Amino acid sequence: MIKRYKWPLILVLALLAGAFFVYDHFYQSGIRAVEGFSASYDHFDKAVSDLSANMTDDSESKARAALAELKAKAAFRLSSLIRNDGELMNQAHEVADISGREMASLEAYRRAIQNKNANLDELAREYGDLAGKRKAAFAHFRELGGSQD
Repeated sequence: MIKRYKWPLILVLALLAGAFFVYDHFYQSGIRAVEGFSASYDHFDKAVSDLSANMTDDSESKARAALAELKAKAAFRLSSLIRNDGELMNQAHEVADISGREMASLEAYRRAIQNKNANLDELAREYGDLAGKRKAAFAHFRELGGSQD
């Protein structure tokens, strides 16, 4: 009796193991994408903070590089195995978009300082508003991500 069902049983177990490995691969890939985006965000946050404090060409180039990395990492795709997959992807794009506008605002503020432009208060307020929106959008991203276990 066991000999009769030996090969079908082995085949079913092999298929189950394969399905588990595919599931695990997609799940772990999604987790790595979310973690990679979060790390890029932290890198951008530090770089833009350094730029707002120093306003040097070196800090500006680091902030631009961090923004490029953030935008690249925001293009991740998640499988439906990750909770809130669609919302997470949309939120990551929103964070990257706001970060780009924040960087442009900070660069405009820097140019205004160099040119001794009169609307510094307006530019500083715009930068502050965008920084607040970016941080709120990322906080929402973290809430959506939650614990993926």
